[in-house]
Amino acid sequence: FFNGAASINGIAAAGKAADAPQHDKPVDEESKKGKFGWADIEKVFLPFIFRYTTEKYTSVRMVERKLLHRYLQVLPPEVNSCTCIRSYYITDSESKLLNEINLKHTDCTFGKEAFTSKDLVVKLRDTREFHKFLDLCHKKLVLKKSNASDRCGFFRINGESVVPYTVKEGVKYVPLFYFEGETDHLKLKSESVEGWDLAYLKFCCKVQGIRNELFANDTCKVVALDEIKGHFPAGTTFEDYWPAKGSIEPVPSSRHGVSAGNWTQKPAGQPSAKPIQSAVQMQPNGLQNLNQLSALNAAYRLPQQLTAAQLQQLSLQGLQGSQMTGQQLQQLIRAGLVAGQQQPGQVRQQQPGAYRQQQAVDMAALQRQQQGQAPAAANKAFPGKLTQIKEFPMEKSNQPPYKLQKALIDQKIVPCINVRPYVFHDLMMSLPDFVKHFFPDLPLEKSREMLQEILKVVLYKGNTGHQEILRQEGKCELYDPVPLVLVKDIMTYMPQVKYMFSSMTSEPANKRPRVN
Repeated sequence: FFNGAASINGIAAAGKAADAPQHDKPVDEESKKGKFGWADIEKVFLPFIFRYTTEKYTSVRMVERKLLHRYLQVLPPEVNSCTCIRSYYITDSESKLLNEINLKHTDCTFGKEAFTSKDLVVKLRDTREFHKFLDLCHKKLVLKKSNASDRCGFFRINGESVVPYTVKEGVKYVPLFYFEGETDHLKLKSESVEGWDLAYLKFCCKVQGIRNELFANDTCKVVALDEIKGHFPAGTTFEDYWPAKGSIEPVPSSRHGVSAGNWTQKPAGQPSAKPIQSAVQMQPNGLQNLNQLSALNAAYRLPQQLTAAQLQQLSLQGLQGSQMTGQQLQQLIRAGLVAGQQQPGQVRQQQPGAYRQQQAVDMAALQRQQQGQAPAAANKAFPGKLTQIKEFPMEKSNQPPYKLQKALIDQKIVPCINVRPYVFHDLMMSLPDFVKHFFPDLPLEKSREMLQEILKVVLYKGNTGHQEILRQEGKCELYDPVPLVLVKDIMTYMPQVKYMFSSMTSEPANKRPRVN
């Protein structure tokens, strides 16, 4: 419904004018007449103004204050980066109308700060869609509620592989890149999703920790779930699923600094000569403010002098703090075995996801380094150095703490095992599997040299839980224990490895043993 300035005749006249090209109409003609309306979004009433005669727009500041504030405070910035909502600076006539609405019609419900040409507006329909999107993200990430009727989610295939989906016109679609290479003919039956259908799919991909470049475009190729099911053996199960813990998590609700319009794509220009905050789109895992940067430095910088508590922790592990190298101490802090010098009240979840490294080290290995002892040799021993993963404390559960599962890495589905018990998104894979799937013509010793000696990638020895699963799955036939590499290290160094491998293959090829 509209305010008194909008008559039936005025609405009809606006409807006739809608046939003209939108950019030929004055942007704020209706605001000069004092015309506005009210929109009801989940029992929250928001005023909207008209642009180009008929297009409805809402104030970003009003939307944040009354509708989105409770979501933006607790949802991580990666959620906002799934969408691309354009915002626009308002004109003087529009700021005058918004001030009149706030003062005369709402008794300053939207704050006492005046609206100026620096304020932003977005399309009303984008506001409605963004509210629905944030509400679903809030339900899944914060309230931990999920059901099969949601607009997005995951399917777990045979209780192992997990694939995200989005719902478009009542049909569930999964990304085609999950199946490319194995079922190329599916491309003939694929479709594209964009806009809000794609936003929901991007949200799931970020929860699963999939690399951004796989879904960074404005469209994404997808295939209907029913189409996929026809290519699996009879009896394959597909269950609706949502992970208990994902790669993005809620942030503390006490967070401040939800500045106006950071969830929008702001105009390139500025409304006045006075400098204002640049319109930078939020990026996943980006440092959004100086507070986060300070928190990161405090958590991960090496202390100039060890505290008494840190020295006590080291002595309990049989280590001498004075003999520790900076790299060894940093490994201990990241593994959680020695406390870093964190600020009061700081918690690990506040750190950006890209820096929450879960890197475990072997206390006995550090002792041997200090004492100058070499680890004992074993049958089928790996010729390089392996860093032992510690035995993590575990609670009783009906679910196995470690399991081999399929994961998508560099557009290939490969077997991986989780680093920590019951945490199935932080993965690693065996070195032989890495070579077999990505560089089958590369000798294992050469791959070890490239990773360990040249790129300085840490190779790990699994704990007893890891080794039990790996032996059951036949992964220790070449080496026992088999060397393991973190998936995040694979994704980080894959371009360099590919470059070195291409340099090798351009030379005259000798007979190289293949990894079967």
